[in-house]
Amino acid sequence: MKLRRCFVVTLLLVVSCSFLVASPYTNKQKIFSLDSDVYEAISALYVNQGMSLPSTTGPYSEAELLLMLEKIDTGKLSGATKNTYAYIEKQLDIQPKMQTKGMGLSWNFDANLETYTHQNTTDFTGRENWNRGYISQKPMLSIGLETWPSDNFYGYSEFTVGNSYTLENGFGATAFSTNLILMSPATLTDLDFNMPYRAFIAMGGDYWTFQLGRDRLSWGAGESGNLFVGDNLKYHNMARFTAFGEKYKYTFVTSFFPHPSSYISDSPTNGVILGTGQDDLLEGLYMFMAHRLEWRMFNNKVGLVLTESIMYQSEENLLDLRILNPVMIFHDYYIRKNANSLLGLELDYTPFRGINVYGQMVVDEFALPGEPVASDTVSGLPTAYGFLAGVKAIKPIGNLMGHASFEFAYTDPYLYLRYSSDTDPDSASDNAYGLNYVVAIREFTNHSGTRYNSQYLGYAYGNDAIVFNLNGGVKQYGKWNVEANGFFMLHGVFDMFTIWHWVGDGVPIAVTPTSSDSSLGNYAGDVSDRDSVSQTLVIGVNGSYEFTPWLKAFGQVDYIHIGNYGNVSGTTVQDVQLTLGVTYHI
Repeated sequence: MKLRRCFVVTLLLVVSCSFLVASPYTNKQKIFSLDSDVYEAISALYVNQGMSLPSTTGPYSEAELLLMLEKIDTGKLSGATKNTYAYIEKQLDIQPKMQTKGMGLSWNFDANLETYTHQNTTDFTGRENWNRGYISQKPMLSIGLETWPSDNFYGYSEFTVGNSYTLENGFGATAFSTNLILMSPATLTDLDFNMPYRAFIAMGGDYWTFQLGRDRLSWGAGESGNLFVGDNLKYHNMARFTAFGEKYKYTFVTSFFPHPSSYISDSPTNGVILGTGQDDLLEGLYMFMAHRLEWRMFNNKVGLVLTESIMYQSEENLLDLRILNPVMIFHDYYIRKNANSLLGLELDYTPFRGINVYGQMVVDEFALPGEPVASDTVSGLPTAYGFLAGVKAIKPIGNLMGHASFEFAYTDPYLYLRYSSDTDPDSASDNAYGLNYVVAIREFTNHSGTRYNSQYLGYAYGNDAIVFNLNGGVKQYGKWNVEANGFFMLHGVFDMFTIWHWVGDGVPIAVTPTSSDSSLGNYAGDVSDRDSVSQTLVIGVNGSYEFTPWLKAFGQVDYIHIGNYGNVSGTTVQDVQLTLGVTYHI
């Protein structure tokens, strides 16, 4: 009798536990945010074990990250590398909070407090002038909802409570400010109603992913940015398909933005063009379309990437379905009035354990055989290239992962720009708007109507730039990190609003009318004063510490010095910017 009673109690405990402990969820379609450091950790292990970088085309699904992790030789792990591997496994094994038949559900809640302190409240106003930019700045509250319908679908949407990108009284207009709503300089009219910034559905399998909605993109291994697709945009409204395997990966993406006819009408101010409000009738089509092929070669020592894209536009809001061919050579459509193509080549090589060298090249404009080449006697199209090269080092130090990198980038003055031969554009002109790799993020505000914040789709610092970037630090994944960064940039007078057409044979290099007599032109002041190359130096230190899985603190301080500010000779400005913050995560 006693034995039977013991058996019954044991059986009841087993049955009860089967309801309390869910089996591991088999859906691996979660798309990890670019803010996640899981990919960074995997890349560090790759380089430490003498392999080239894993795919540099983000974001990534859980299935793809797990496939990357399979290449790590666990027998060679110890100390910091073993801890890093364990951290990655833990992040990739987080289960939904609720699991029912056919559905998984999770949510998170973040309460963030950030403070911003700086010295120069005259020249460094606006979030674009803050070194720890809007991408890194967090809203006061954030609520994320994740769903896993069946084994092949995933959905995510994030709702936030915070201040808009543009403040009525100007971000940085006071020496001290926070991310709290209604706290000066923010007012009630600064509440952000543009969310969610990250919201999409995804579907996929073990070796493919399709994603539709809003998310960020990043293509490349660059530290200061990437030439083809940078991570500086708040979001893309996109559709993305990715097929990946052990040696190859293919990605096709379309991303849509407001057509320039919606906002290029009045003189831009600091890259921002104002609309009349939410009642604006949006017309025209402006689409970025690209495909990207990646190979891993020579026993995983070399990574090779080929990328091609077009920026396609139509004032009539028409899309020629013939161009939606994911395996076509886009340049060979020969539709110059409708599209601007860009070609990219990337290479990375790990010659020995702990060292990786990488490079990027993009080609925007060049003369084919038979086309005129610009010279002193012949007018033609100018060449437009961009180059980026760097070296990364990974070194385990006790229980810490040490890292360092040095990077150089050069962009031609004409890169990302397609000519506009009319200096006073209107909708009747064939060249009313340049076919540029410059896009606008549309923002609704309660104080200024609709704003169009222009940014480069590729390299964040745009055309006509030379950049040097030095970075180094240590990190214990899941606990703390500290790093220092040095940045130096030379930037010429060309910017995202420079107008040009054919050059050579006495044709002006660029049309840069003053803001008073044209709808376009360089926006940083009267162009007649822009006579020098600006020189920007930024030296900064940042770090974070995770007290518990629910509480994390971080900080960053930067010294900024700009010579020939606004490309005006002899004008110098500087600032010291301090960001401190704490996050409570549930």
